[in-house]
Amino acid sequence: MIPNKKHANANFHNYHSREDSDSFLSASGIVSSSIYSDPSSGCSDDKTVHSYCLTQSSFKPDRYFNNSTFLGDSRLAVHRYETSSESEDRDPESESSWGDDVAEKSFLDYLETQGDLKRSEVTLESESNSKPSNPQFKTKFSSPKSKRKEWLLRMNRKISEIPVGDLDPNDIPLNALMNAWAKTKSNEGASMVEMLLNRAQAEVRAGNNHDGVQLSTKMYTMAVDAWAKSGEGENGAKRAEAILHHMNKIYISGYQYHLKPTTGIFNAVINAWARSNSANAPKHAEEIMEWMNTLYQNGNADVRPDKYTFNTVMHAWAKSGGKEAAVRAQKILDHMHHLYEQNEFWAKPDTITYNVVINAWAKSGCDSAANEAETLLRRMHFLYDRGNLDIKPNVVTYGAVIDAYAKSLEVGAASKADQLLANMIKLYQSDPKINVDLRPNTFIFNTVINCWAKSEEEDSASKAEEMLVAMGTLYQNGIPDIKPDAFTYTAVIDAWAKSGYQGAASRADKLLKEMESKYIGGETDLKPNTFTYNAVINALAKSGEAGAAGRAEQVLQNMVNRYNNGGSNDAKPTTINFNTVLDAWAKSGGGTAAAERSEKILEWMYELHGSGNVEVQPDTITFNAVIDAWARSGDKKAPVRAEQILHYMNQLYSTGNKGVKPDSYTYNTLINSWAKSGDKGAAKRASEILSEMQLKYEGGDTSVKPNTRTYTSVIDAWAKSGESMAAKKAEQILIRMQALYERSFDDESKPNSHTANAVMNACAFTKIDADKSEALSIAFRTFDWLTKQERLEADAYTFTIMLSVCSNLLPRQDRESRYAHASNLFMRCCDSGHVNDFVLRKLRQTVTEEEYMSLVRYGSNMTASKLPRQWTRNTRFKSRIKGTYRASSNQTRRKRH
Repeated sequence: MIPNKKHANANFHNYHSREDSDSFLSASGIVSSSIYSDPSSGCSDDKTVHSYCLTQSSFKPDRYFNNSTFLGDSRLAVHRYETSSESEDRDPESESSWGDDVAEKSFLDYLETQGDLKRSEVTLESESNSKPSNPQFKTKFSSPKSKRKEWLLRMNRKISEIPVGDLDPNDIPLNALMNAWAKTKSNEGASMVEMLLNRAQAEVRAGNNHDGVQLSTKMYTMAVDAWAKSGEGENGAKRAEAILHHMNKIYISGYQYHLKPTTGIFNAVINAWARSNSANAPKHAEEIMEWMNTLYQNGNADVRPDKYTFNTVMHAWAKSGGKEAAVRAQKILDHMHHLYEQNEFWAKPDTITYNVVINAWAKSGCDSAANEAETLLRRMHFLYDRGNLDIKPNVVTYGAVIDAYAKSLEVGAASKADQLLANMIKLYQSDPKINVDLRPNTFIFNTVINCWAKSEEEDSASKAEEMLVAMGTLYQNGIPDIKPDAFTYTAVIDAWAKSGYQGAASRADKLLKEMESKYIGGETDLKPNTFTYNAVINALAKSGEAGAAGRAEQVLQNMVNRYNNGGSNDAKPTTINFNTVLDAWAKSGGGTAAAERSEKILEWMYELHGSGNVEVQPDTITFNAVIDAWARSGDKKAPVRAEQILHYMNQLYSTGNKGVKPDSYTYNTLINSWAKSGDKGAAKRASEILSEMQLKYEGGDTSVKPNTRTYTSVIDAWAKSGESMAAKKAEQILIRMQALYERSFDDESKPNSHTANAVMNACAFTKIDADKSEALSIAFRTFDWLTKQERLEADAYTFTIMLSVCSNLLPRQDRESRYAHASNLFMRCCDSGHVNDFVLRKLRQTVTEEEYMSLVRYGSNMTASKLPRQWTRNTRFKSRIKGTYRASSNQTRRKRH
């Protein structure tokens, strides 16, 4: 039946009309305005907290729905999705599962239609998971799993007692027994199914003519399917393929013609490879499909590939990831269309086909993935609107495209994902009965929220929480499919953690408390998990707020207490939680007290591990964080204490604790500790540590390989040393790095702009008069080198340092040289768009006031933010709202790498 043309055109127009996409998002009153004034929400009219409150002007969760249409029929049946849901307690940073299982579930439906597995024939009555309506059966069916296992073991014992040739299917229902073992989805189950298949073969050879023990295609298919679902990966797939080859060998030998392999069993083997997660899975799946095609071309119509064959091969490619996999899946889709156009109707693509290919693009990781995925969605709308009812986009389709944007990290990805959701809802609202398969659900909302959480767009955290509030309100209004869960809250918390807004940590903490309250109130799907707690701890760690480290530790302490008081493993404290708190203390600016507190937390970890919590065990990252706390402490004894901790790590490693092996980061942090100390001999010690790393690396220990940060930190140590020839020694390290890179082309030790800046900094702060002339030459030599590098550029810090070089090293009485160099540097800084207040300040210190006015031209008290945008286009200014810096409003945002 051709869709109503008016309705079809409306669908196509609605999807493509982005310009007025917000026209349907009328104010519906989904969220009461009380959220803006409720003191418990953490917001008020106080302008001091405006920076992190959700203001009424920007917080609009009702933008997603037209209330009157969306809530109009809450009795609609819940859509039966084509993909299985994952655990609700999953990491918001983990990969989404859109489309992962579509080929597998459709394949099971396919087996039933082909007659290879008819569940009505083989399902045991005692396997039913539904509760019987008659109360007298409650005890009998109270534990279906244990009943099934008891039955299986009992049947196995009976079989072992029956001589080969005497097995009676009335006593031992062989098909039902094989199917029951297959459903255990285990290595044991698959092995038992294959053993029962072998027993059936033995019975036939012994002359047993009972119908129930005769070998059949269904038996072989069950054995293949059992290995596919055994969880044995590549070994399971190999066993499945071996069974197919064995069956084919029997058939071509002429021994049993009724065991002729069919499309069904070939597809079952392809499915085994698709589920195997083997790197070679797509190759094997395609080889089996080619085998099928060869047999079909040679006249064997029983093994003709069908759309399930293609779908499952594409599924194998999709799971493997990478651009090559996505391109290959796309080619298979195009080939299916080509076959269908040649009247090969069995190859007609359907919604599942497209969903699998879109999922392949989502997992490809290539720059064009999201655009390719959305192009396929548009193509589906185009084909459906022209009468192809088998290719109708559904909620899985949209979820996969949105997931592609979530993984892309391209500029504007979250806005595009958000718009896709709005488009989908608009189509659903246009006719909820026809478009029931576009009914939004928790998972698609979570995917968009996760996209906002990963975004660097303005107000991304607010947008994520808008969706959370909208979901809660819709659920309360009778939409059961859109209930916020632990993943929802965790993703929103993560969005706040990454936002950089003042008060973001408090907002994250409030959401955690809200979750805990609702969970205690009976909403079990809102139970905070390890990822939730860590997101809040991370938000506090990144906030830079006073007392944030202590608050992060308190969240951790609450987590430990809840677990000790009977909490489950999904909220069990882990090393990651402790490491995040340690990082918060290291970056807290708390000096010696913070470093000492870090050591106390390290001791706490050992206590918990000793009391039986194996998930909490100090590792290299743990010790690195403690060393970093000392490096940042400013304490005179910091370098010595850091060296003692490194020595302890080496002791633990030498006695067998491989998890605490010092790495490059450990040594780099130690070097940084010496660099910051200002101690006499600190630069020499930093150089010695670099030499130790180099010796270990050359001896085969790749984990302590010196890298760009290592060399740059040693240069920084010389820059801060004030010692004789410091600038020259800094330049020598840069030259050494250049030579190393030219020999090895190793990007890990390639000098960068930070390295060059460190050398110039060493020159700028040369204190010994006899060294100043050479330091001046080194500074300009290094600056020239930096500006000639293809992939490096001078930044605001570079120009600030070079102006310091002029101010500190050129004689003040030599006004002509000072002005010539300073004006040249300032003009180059303006041309590159890096002028900021530090550059202006240093320029003013270098030249006279009259010369400064002639260069700046916009007034002596002018700040950089008021200067021409061309001068400041690559400058970051302090935001009025955010606690971090924002790019100049005229700066084009670039894709993150």
